[in-house]
Amino acid sequence: MNDNNYPNYFIAGDIASKKAQTWYIRLVAIDLLLMVVSALLSIYNYQTEESKTIVYWISGGMLFMAMLISVFLKLKKYEDIWYRGRALAESCKTLTWRFIMRSEYFESTITDEEAKHRFVARIREINNQFVDLNKILSAKKLNLPVITSEMEKIRKLSLDKRKKYYLDERIQSQIDWYSSKADNNKSKYERWFLGVIVFQFLAVASIVYLIKVPMSNFNLVGLFSTVSASGFSWLQVKKYQENKEAYTTATSELILIKAEGNKNLPEDKFSEYVLDSENAMSREHTMWLAQKRF
Repeated sequence: MNDNNYPNYFIAGDIASKKAQTWYIRLVAIDLLLMVVSALLSIYNYQTEESKTIVYWISGGMLFMAMLISVFLKLKKYEDIWYRGRALAESCKTLTWRFIMRSEYFESTITDEEAKHRFVARIREINNQFVDLNKILSAKKLNLPVITSEMEKIRKLSLDKRKKYYLDERIQSQIDWYSSKADNNKSKYERWFLGVIVFQFLAVASIVYLIKVPMSNFNLVGLFSTVSASGFSWLQVKKYQENKEAYTTATSELILIKAEGNKNLPEDKFSEYVLDSENAMSREHTMWLAQKRF
């Protein structure tokens, strides 16, 4: 299902989360880059006092800018907005699938009007859990419908069509997304970790060089050490390894869930199946919020 067909709070939370994520990653990258460039300026032992003073001023300015960025990140709380916005969006998404699939609390045994009333009430409850985000959520997006026409259309489908739609558009879509993300995070982790090891080796090699040529005007130890430390910091920010493991686990679980869904389930059993499936998928996002991981 297209993102524009979800409730207004999903769209607003999703946009807020992505914007905060973009700014957080971008500013952290600039912060680390400034420290690397500052270390780069100190590799040569300038002979004149004037040259040394200029380099120290430039290097100090970059370190000061890096410090200001760190303070700015702390004050703006982009990381918190990123995770809480994601949690808001995913909570709304899970509730939406339960509503359109006529799962628990929105079963076929109640009227569509009652189901809509319950859905709006649940969305209000979710919003109250993230009331701190209201000041940064897009007012334009919040003016969109809470229940879209596409949601109503899917809810009115027959059991067989709803089941097929759920398996294709929800379960398989999530399997494809998680498996792709798992592979992507694995390859990025391996490349970045290899880079860290390479620069650590270069730092050691630079020390050996200085031992043999102690009067050298070039000292690359600080640069390579800073690059290596920055690489480790980037791995902590992006959490490639943790994400890879989580995405792989989610993929395996969803594959088993899909196998269960291929059985001939009556309406009441399908309702339970959707509830169990959504609980399994929402578990991952609950962990993200608790551990601050994306």
